[in-house]
Amino acid sequence: METNRVQVKLVVFPTNKNEWNNNYCSYCPAIRDFCARGNTIPEVIKYAEMRLKEELQDRVSYNTLEKCGWKVSENSAIPPIFADEELVLQTEYCFGIKISNPIIIELDVEQPQIRKNQF
Repeated sequence: METNRVQVKLVVFPTNKNEWNNNYCSYCPAIRDFCARGNTIPEVIKYAEMRLKEELQDRVSYNTLEKCGWKVSENSAIPPIFADEELVLQTEYCFGIKISNPIIIELDVEQPQIRKNQF
């Protein structure tokens, strides 16, 4: 059985735990999400993948991904493409800081089935 995969890039950067309560923060311009934080990079990646899958499940019920530049349908989800420099610039803008050591990670998840609206 063929599965559809979705790939987006995540910018992870080290932070001062005393100021940020975590060792790492991240931003994903493709879903405009900066909630993934953690004390290790794998923690950040795990949370970011979970958020991406949630957005993909709701891709038809809500137009959140379309507002972020995605092309979506019941069977597919095509994300916008960003150059690495743009990824970092958007992350710096959202956090209001200059990032000296950005880590760019490609998230690669299996596209989940759409969530049927419960309303």
